[in-house]
Amino acid sequence: WEAKGDFMMDFIQSIDWLQLLRCFVVGGLICIIGQILIDKTKLTPARILVVFVTTGAILGGLGIYKYIIDFAGCRSNCSFNWFWCKPCKRSYGRSK
Repeated sequence: WEAKGDFMMDFIQSIDWLQLLRCFVVGGLICIIGQILIDKTKLTPARILVVFVTTGAILGGLGIYKYIIDFAGCRSNCSFNWFWCKPCKRSYGRSK
């Protein structure tokens, strides 16, 4: 158990809290946009998802998406691997 406690303390100390806040704010803004689209339009959640994916592809093609990623600090793979997120300064268990 002591080794697990050391791991958790190292993990908590390695987190960049400002980066984590930026990631939370950008994700929250995306959710707010989605909620506004649900409330104010007749779009279904599936169509809103298509709008988000298409918008991401367009922003990626224009080279704008990378700036959003750099500011927010998280990559798309963070949703299924919490320890790959950029807010923590090192990767636990996998190489980047």
